[in-house]
Amino acid sequence: MDEQELQGYLGDLSKLLDDDSAMEALAPLMNLLQMPEDEFEILAPGILEAFQQSLNNPNDKLNLVQGLNAMGMKSEDVTESLTDFLDELDNLPLSAQKRTFIKNLLISITNTVNETEGIAKKYITVPIEFCHPDAKMPQYAHVSDSGMDVFAVEEVTVHPGETVLVPTGIKVALPPGYELQVRPKSGRALKTKLRVANTPGTIDAGYRDEIKVIIENVDPPIKSITTEENIDDNGKVDYRITSIEYGSDYTIGKGEKFCQLVLVEVPKATMYVTNNVQDYGDDRQGGFGSTGLFEKVNEPAKESK
Repeated sequence: MDEQELQGYLGDLSKLLDDDSAMEALAPLMNLLQMPEDEFEILAPGILEAFQQSLNNPNDKLNLVQGLNAMGMKSEDVTESLTDFLDELDNLPLSAQKRTFIKNLLISITNTVNETEGIAKKYITVPIEFCHPDAKMPQYAHVSDSGMDVFAVEEVTVHPGETVLVPTGIKVALPPGYELQVRPKSGRALKTKLRVANTPGTIDAGYRDEIKVIIENVDPPIKSITTEENIDDNGKVDYRITSIEYGSDYTIGKGEKFCQLVLVEVPKATMYVTNNVQDYGDDRQGGFGSTGLFEKVNEPAKESK
């Protein structure tokens, strides 16, 4: 994709916007791409903000969806088109700040469409830093996946009963109100004894160091011991070990995906003191184990004699 194709793509997007303010905000984009970097750095944030503000009004969002419908497009089409475009965007002869500007603009459009159609999925931009030469970008295997696969930057062998930190070579800057949860991959959990020890691990919005994952090998060092009874000539009985079954080592290969990250919105709780919490809602009664392991079967009452 060259710059001419890029301008054609953005021109098609502008046709989706019936709102005058949104059109006015998007129109200068073509000229922006030709500007020197120092001028672009000054003007681009204001244009992007104006465009995003034009989509905050519910009527503007409705206009956007109506424009999509008129073109025979659905939100899934926009998402797929955005994904394909972002893959091509890194190959364009544009600076990093211009590519970031275009990404933010397109993500704003996609979020608006999904919100208007009642789809919960949003695209949250997260800055990422590679702090290791072999670090890889976390990846969604499928568009509908909740978790991004994370890759190890070095080979790590975890012995039975051992807990280790596996480095990922990445740092992130999450926006306020979000966390990344570190979760195991189901296939590895099924086939091996490796576990994410603090599942789900939490990466807070204020954390800026390298993401390292706590991996535990829950296989015991010794799984079983077989003995054999021995009676000597004096009738004394002792036992001799005939076999020992040891736990298994597991190796996470360099460049191998070994866990996943899930972006989660985090509400904050505001506590206040009350004299009696039973004044609020229903009391389920009972604590730990109060509901039992099995449902009780109601037996018919016996007749008294």
